[in-house]
Amino acid sequence: MTVYRLEARISPLQPCRPKCIQWMARAATVSFLLWTAAMSAGCAKISVANVPDQFESAAAIEVFNAGFAYIQDIYIDTADIGELVLIGLNGLRRIEPALAAVKSDASDEVALLIDGRAAAHTKLASGAAEWASAAVHLIESGRTASAALNAATAESIYASIFDTMADQLDSYTRYSTAEAAREERAKRDGFGGIGASIEAHTDGALISKIKPGQPAFIAGLMKGDRILAINDFAISGMPLRRIVNLLRGPVRTELLLTIRRDAREEPLKVPVTRTHIVEQTVFMEVDRDFAYIRLTSFNQDTLREMREATDQAEVTLGARLRGLIIDVRGNPGGLLDQAVKVADLFLATGAILRTRGRHPRSYQYFDADSHTIMPKLPIAVLLDGASASAAEIVASALQDQGRAIVVGASSFGKGTVQQVLRLPNDGELILTWARMHAPSGYVLNRYGVLPTICTSRMRDSATAIAALIAGAGESIRRNLKTRRRADMDDADHLKQMCPWQPHEGEDLDLEVAEGVLGKRELYERVLAFAKPRTGS
Repeated sequence: MTVYRLEARISPLQPCRPKCIQWMARAATVSFLLWTAAMSAGCAKISVANVPDQFESAAAIEVFNAGFAYIQDIYIDTADIGELVLIGLNGLRRIEPALAAVKSDASDEVALLIDGRAAAHTKLASGAAEWASAAVHLIESGRTASAALNAATAESIYASIFDTMADQLDSYTRYSTAEAAREERAKRDGFGGIGASIEAHTDGALISKIKPGQPAFIAGLMKGDRILAINDFAISGMPLRRIVNLLRGPVRTELLLTIRRDAREEPLKVPVTRTHIVEQTVFMEVDRDFAYIRLTSFNQDTLREMREATDQAEVTLGARLRGLIIDVRGNPGGLLDQAVKVADLFLATGAILRTRGRHPRSYQYFDADSHTIMPKLPIAVLLDGASASAAEIVASALQDQGRAIVVGASSFGKGTVQQVLRLPNDGELILTWARMHAPSGYVLNRYGVLPTICTSRMRDSATAIAALIAGAGESIRRNLKTRRRADMDDADHLKQMCPWQPHEGEDLDLEVAEGVLGKRELYERVLAFAKPRTGS
């Protein structure tokens, strides 16, 4: 991996301005995921560098100070950092089962015990910086008394402590090791690569897919080619993960690949120049006179891909285009700003999302601007129990603003925002800091989005469409009114209103969506049933 160093002063968040999506200042060490932007958490400056495997006190103090300060300052609920650090230290039992960190009832001290004998003592600390120093002092003393702890890498120590602390907070707060964080950043932001997918092969690696227009395609590589060497370094027998890492690297740098295409011919030497690769998240196809667009997640390229997909739909179908179907079933979420902007594509006015947490700057308001596409085209959003986070933002905004019908089952209910906080060891602390509220005001967390048309208990689309035509829409208004007024004690009941029960065989959600979109008067009536009444 290329050695690099990032250094950035963390800027305070800026408030969002009305009628626009005004994004907060972004620093190199902090990204904001659903995730969102950058803010100070008690550390004026954070450096990121390659960190050796060996545990070093000075580096560890920096890592713990940053992590503890973030938890203390911006976690969604007030956290007792002292109690959390003590619990985190006991997480070192993953490395040394005989270890225990205990607080004395008789004095203001914490002791680290190995096999019941005190290896070190330290005074109870009061803030993140003091606790970081105290924790490192205890760990260093423990390493002299425990062979297992002494042999442990710095990363395993960080993971043991931060993982255990995160377990005490909420199910979405977690720690990513430096290696895992690099993979996650690549999915969110892209990476330097050649635009080819590979599989394991006895020769080294088999190219299973080539992305048109990307470096591998331009260099003349083909599906079925076998990579024997990278920069004259033989890769036969190498783990696939390591081969992928060799293919990735800084943008605009060149690789020399040794390729075998025909067993009877000499291997080829093919130079390939890396480019910035972002995984595709938007896929469009035409189904009769409808544009069907599937969103698999939300990364930094989703908005651009969505614009291209809608443009392609209009060019392909022209005046025959009768409706747009946005499928976010199984979509786990991703970048908050991309979800807001995708929803904003189809909205000319009104709220998209509200976020609220403990920190004053977690109160954010995201409103639509006046620029919109396909303003009169009927839209349906397909939803299921695996649709979460950013997918729920799009569905709830379009439903509440009367811009789309939502078809399927109740969504997952992942209605919190996480900050992705980059630590000095290049790992990341993913920390919950706000809850999300739909435009009509209800909390998305736990409950999720209730579909306009629930298909959970339907047998066929024809019967469902007939029931809607006959006036079953009043139940839609009643159910959504119940959903929007729900409190935290109603979560289980709300899930049972439209439970996720995947259908076998035909795609019932799609059939119902097309059936309603194809009947404009019915579509307008269903929209009206789902839209909140003024003042509700």
